[in-house]
Amino acid sequence: MRLAAIAADENAQRLTLLLAAPVTRAQLLAHEAAVAGCAALVLITVAGIAMWAGTATVHAGLGAGDALAGAWNVVPVMLLCLAAAVLALGWAPRAVAAIGALPAAGGFMWQVVADSVDAPSWIRALSPFAHLAAVPAAAPAWVSASLMAGIAAAGVVVGTVGYRRRDLSA
Repeated sequence: MRLAAIAADENAQRLTLLLAAPVTRAQLLAHEAAVAGCAALVLITVAGIAMWAGTATVHAGLGAGDALAGAWNVVPVMLLCLAAAVLALGWAPRAVAAIGALPAAGGFMWQVVADSVDAPSWIRALSPFAHLAAVPAAAPAWVSASLMAGIAAAGVVVGTVGYRRRDLSA
């Protein structure tokens, strides 16, 4: 949503003076994406701490490290969402929020529907959630996480190229 706000501000010509200053589009995008990514990491960490606190309250035996590992397991999907938003900001600025939410919301819905109708494994594999391990019950799927992070990095590069090439519309 933070990157969708940039697109809305640009469309409403609220960024014209900012981009006329010695601030490049790439710098603006890098700062906004970094803030959005760090905020998402904080929220994921808070969710892990809350999960640990809830299980500690009922003496369920989930340690703080395991709760945080389980919460941080979704970071690759968060990176895909951030990359999708950057990609949309560069090439489809009116759809930043929808495209940015697609890996998480769309991927989750895809997996639920695929599991519900007993779809073939290749259909289930289209969801990024299908490639995450059940942490802390299992070890993290580092190869899948690395591949998702690499795809996210490529998306950020392509989105940044598109954003830098785009001029402010009058």
